[in-house]
Amino acid sequence: MMVIIVLKKRIISAIIGILLLIFLVFAGSLPFFITVSIITILAVREYSRMLKVKSKLLGSILAASAVLIVFNVYLISNNYNYLPSGIIFFIITFILYLYNLYNYREEEFIKNLSHQLFSVIYIGGGLSFAVFLRDINRGIFINTSALWLVLIATWLTDSGAYFVGKKFGKKAMAPVISPNKTVAGAVGGIFTTAIFIIFVSIFLEVFNIYYFIFAFLFPAVAIMGDLFESCIKRSFKVKDTGTIIPGHGGILDRFDSFIFTAPFTYYFIILLLG
Repeated sequence: MMVIIVLKKRIISAIIGILLLIFLVFAGSLPFFITVSIITILAVREYSRMLKVKSKLLGSILAASAVLIVFNVYLISNNYNYLPSGIIFFIITFILYLYNLYNYREEEFIKNLSHQLFSVIYIGGGLSFAVFLRDINRGIFINTSALWLVLIATWLTDSGAYFVGKKFGKKAMAPVISPNKTVAGAVGGIFTTAIFIIFVSIFLEVFNIYYFIFAFLFPAVAIMGDLFESCIKRSFKVKDTGTIIPGHGGILDRFDSFIFTAPFTYYFIILLLG
């Protein structure tokens, strides 16, 4: 009974989220940038809670730093003047250094600075590729199609792994990290997504060896992203990163795979598929 209730919540949340996402993606580059920025802020807040960040100033610095990365990508995608990534990284590192210097604690300095910098790169850097993917125009990837490919393929990997794992899963894939994830589920997720990508590429008459490789690497990367977030949650001893999405948990719970698949797909398109 509990499983049915959770599944019902997941389905309702997914339907509402998909409808909202469709509207926001097609609303234009600027509204989508604002949407990604809001998602980034919420994700950073979740990570800050896991870090037990009590300072509102530090929380604001982390959120602003992550959004700065997203904003710079928006400028790049729309051919506006932008700052080189190295300068962005230096600014963020230097601001966090000054904060930790002012609130200096010898035994915590390196650990705190590392955690803070990682959260900005992981969340801001990963989610910023949503903007890149929405605006990319290369080969068959036009009119937001690259973004939809990543969103749908990531969702299929997650869904395939969930349902196949529920039905056939016995052996845990990573029992220490996440005992509920099974080998059968991983195989199911990989083949579900691979079949989808291969079918789409054949339908569009662009199928080649690169699409075949991409079809199997993509879901593997998605699973690695999911496992990566599981490692983070286990480190902080939490079950979910938040409760903002009924049936799914937090923003990071929903976008953990996307943070890995988005940059992977963007560069695969740039180097091989575009």
